[in-house]
Amino acid sequence: MVLRDDKGEILMAAYRFIFHCNDPLEAELHAIMQGMALAVQHSHLPVVVQSDSSEAISCLTNGTLLRSAYGHIVLEIKFLLGNREFVPQKINRLQNRVADELAKYSRTERATAVWLGSVLLY
Repeated sequence: MVLRDDKGEILMAAYRFIFHCNDPLEAELHAIMQGMALAVQHSHLPVVVQSDSSEAISCLTNGTLLRSAYGHIVLEIKFLLGNREFVPQKINRLQNRVADELAKYSRTERATAVWLGSVLLY
């Protein structure tokens, strides 16, 4: 996940290896949940969640998946949101390249990392 300010500057970035992940949707929901936890800890501004997964975005705005195996993750994300203003945005994969590369690195290296503050990504 990549957390940016209102000017698009990177505030923090993170990746986390998930030992047991069923599919890309589960990985995307975990990334949104971790990003949301960091965002609400470090900012009081409205949260814009961008994802290239239309299914992940739609489950945050309606009741889908609440009775699925991923319902607990969706409920955790909604709990983290609390009363915060939340703007979901579907983006295409090309707009999500940094987060995609972090996810690939996490899978290949089986590692977890978080960068707070100034982040330099190439």
